Amino acid sequence: MVLDPIGALEKVGRDSSYEQEGKVQFVMDAVYAMAHALHRMHRDLCYGYPGLCPRMASIDGKELLGYIRAVNFNGE
Repeated sequence: MVLDPIGALEKVGRDSSYEQEGKVQFVMDAVYAMAHALHRMHRDLCYGYPGLCPRMASIDGKELLGYIRAVNFNGE
């Protein structure tokens, strides 16, 4: 028997009373944008090197910002 005192295993469906707070989607979009930007930067700068390569370790904020601004996706 699995105990679930906080409802972590509850499924959210059409009949659920769950309502997402208005700003949660903005946070989710920001996290996805950062993840995609870092992934693309790693692909471009590290050429298959596993982990943090020397070239990526020495980038500045402007270069990272360029990758973040290049991210394009539909948040849902």
